[in-house]
Amino acid sequence: MPTPLPDARRAAPEQVRREIEAARRSPVVTAVLEAADGAILVLNAQRQIVAANPRAHLAGGTGELSGLRMGEALGCVNAHASGDCGASPACRQCGALAAILCSQREARSLEAECLLRSELPGRAALEFNVRATPLPVDGHAFTAVSLRDVSAEKRRDALEQLFLHDVLNTVAGLRGWAARLRRGTVQPAAAFERMDQLTAQLEREIRDHRALLLAERGLLTLEPRPVRAADLLAELDAVFSFHAAARERRLAIGATPGDLVVETDAALLLRVLVNMVVNGLEASPPGGEVGVSCSAAGGEATLEVHNAGVIPPEVRGRIFQRSFSTKAARGRGLGTYGMKLLGEQVLGGAVSFRSDPERGTVFEIRLPLRRR
Repeated sequence: MPTPLPDARRAAPEQVRREIEAARRSPVVTAVLEAADGAILVLNAQRQIVAANPRAHLAGGTGELSGLRMGEALGCVNAHASGDCGASPACRQCGALAAILCSQREARSLEAECLLRSELPGRAALEFNVRATPLPVDGHAFTAVSLRDVSAEKRRDALEQLFLHDVLNTVAGLRGWAARLRRGTVQPAAAFERMDQLTAQLEREIRDHRALLLAERGLLTLEPRPVRAADLLAELDAVFSFHAAARERRLAIGATPGDLVVETDAALLLRVLVNMVVNGLEASPPGGEVGVSCSAAGGEATLEVHNAGVIPPEVRGRIFQRSFSTKAARGRGLGTYGMKLLGEQVLGGAVSFRSDPERGTVFEIRLPLRRR
């Protein structure tokens, strides 16, 4: 259930200074900070940091944390966008905020999961197990918040589950066509063509997951070359001519200028577009249509994928977070994260989206026509 947004008011600077001093003098706070083997933040009633242990810089920041709110200390993109941690519509879905507010309100310990995108260098995706515990000190209603980084296990679990899901689906398709061929219920030529397509899909899925792993480690190498946009979209159309996500749905490729050429890594750009189309198809009802278009202006090429669905406002700020998904299936939540990671950090483009009831949802990637 979405968390109601809290009062955004902060404590006066003088009050914060008194609270910081009270926390510094408290043997209880000192013991909590020193005994913990992970990151600990001590917050005042307005959710501002009044004490922290050295591990609280786990997001890579080095500045002073006192007076900041947790999202600001961790470089959360939603805190930056709204100008305040806890003020963005996306904050309604924040597990850490929910745990802190409930702990303050009910005077008990609460545990939750926190997923966020950070603007701090080298930490694009952060995933924590958060525990908020009341910590009264000399009349001050403090809250101790422990942060355990679970990024590695979450990433491993998500990748393994998604990889197994995709690969097993494709293997099942191969087995099905092999059985039909063995029973003689299909023409050999048709079976061989379909099995060849499924084999190519299996290879692409393995390469896609390998690319995502390498990109996260900064080890993915580009193979840029001039690519005709029309050829790229024709290949995209071929991918979904037999893709499971396109069943009972239609992919419409718009007209593309025949002379539009982008200098990029064609295989990686295709992976970004495949993720965008799969996202659109899964958001479309049976009989729905997903459109793809391409244009050029100002030295940039823009590729757009449109569907008629609408992303709820409280979800929009979390779309590109790793492991965040509106789907219930375990191991999802890598499609939009993958398109952002590959499209921006690897290909050097700009990936974004817009969504409203009048125009539906459009994901786009903008790329320079020529590499700098």
